[in-house]
Amino acid sequence: MSAPFSPLATLAPLYVETSIPSPATARVAVAGEVDLATAAALRERLLRVLHGHSLNLLDVNLAGVTFMDCTGIGALIGVRNAAARAGCQVRVTDPQPIVRRVLEATGLLGVFTAPIEQPQRRPARSEYPLGAEPVPTAVTVQANVTIAA
Repeated sequence: MSAPFSPLATLAPLYVETSIPSPATARVAVAGEVDLATAAALRERLLRVLHGHSLNLLDVNLAGVTFMDCTGIGALIGVRNAAARAGCQVRVTDPQPIVRRVLEATGLLGVFTAPIEQPQRRPARSEYPLGAEPVPTAVTVQANVTIAA
C-alpha cells in the first residue's frame, strides 16, 4: 500500500509518502521544509500512520527534507514517545547534511538512527526440555541508606 506524495501545508509545502512494506513496518518519506508552518501537520500524519497500524517500526525517511528547525525536532520526539508507548520503534533514515547537523547538535542523531532492537522471543514453557524449565528465584537486596538531618 502506497500513498502518493501529498502536500500537508499551503505556506511551505511539505510532501509525505507512506508505504507499508510489511504488516509491522511503515515507511514515511518526507520532502520539503519541516518548520513552524509544517511540523504540526507532519506530527499528525506520523501519528495517524502509527495508530492506524499495528507496527513494530516506523521508518521516517528524511532524504527530501531541506530544512528542519526545533519544531520539527519536537514533532519527531513527540512521535517517538507515542511510538514507545505503543511498543513501536521510530527510526530516521537518510537525513540530509543540514538535518543531520541539527540532530547531532541536539544529541538526537544516535537516538533516531540507532540500530533497531529486535524483540526477544522467549521460548514457550513447553519448548524447554523436561526438567530444564527456568526456576524463578527471589533476590533480596539490602540497601544502606543514610538520611542526613
